[in-house]
Amino acid sequence: MTAQTYEVEAMGAAAGQCDCCGQPSQSIWGVVHRSGAETVASYFLQWTPGADFAAHPANLDLILGAWGEGTGAEDRVAIALRYGLGPDGPAVMVIDAKTRRIAKNPLVGAALDRDEVLGTPVAQAVFDIFDAVFLQDPRFPKEAGG
Repeated sequence: MTAQTYEVEAMGAAAGQCDCCGQPSQSIWGVVHRSGAETVASYFLQWTPGADFAAHPANLDLILGAWGEGTGAEDRVAIALRYGLGPDGPAVMVIDAKTRRIAKNPLVGAALDRDEVLGTPVAQAVFDIFDAVFLQDPRFPKEAGG
């Protein structure tokens, strides 16, 4: 699958405070559907506007799995990504979701660490979903200082 396989539905936004530095932060969230079909993920992006992504990357938490009637937390996993800007443009990497707030979300059955994602079929889906959110949610910060 590719980013074009997914449709992003932007939902909410909120202002808050960064957990690590106390500066004002911004959060956005939404859901991701397989094109013309079922929901496959929800996403939560948090960043500190005005901060340099190289020094202060954004965090994208995903809840990936089955949604809808007849599903529950045991059908979904949390996966965490760190997003920043490198010398060649946007850069994203999988980080340990077990250390993120998303791990305690009641919609999540398990939080995966980096080694449980990389090198698995889930990894390609995660990066394709990231690409879809990056390209389709106009609120996603795409330059330093976002």
